[in-house]
Amino acid sequence: MKTLSCREAGFDCDHVVKGENEEEVMRNGGEHAMKVHGMKAEDITPEMKQKIRGLIRNA
Repeated sequence: MKTLSCREAGFDCDHVVKGENEEEVMRNGGEHAMKVHGMKAEDITPEMKQKIRGLIRNA
């Protein structure tokens, strides 16, 4: 299991994204960012994705 803290990613949010692997965490995190934080797919830049990948932890 892998996790990503929304707060560590720069949002004022206590949600923790979970997934079986890095790709699932990224997908779930993107869905959360769009639904809860109003982000659009085009807002999520390659640089942001790279930064966020570095924040994923083993649970």
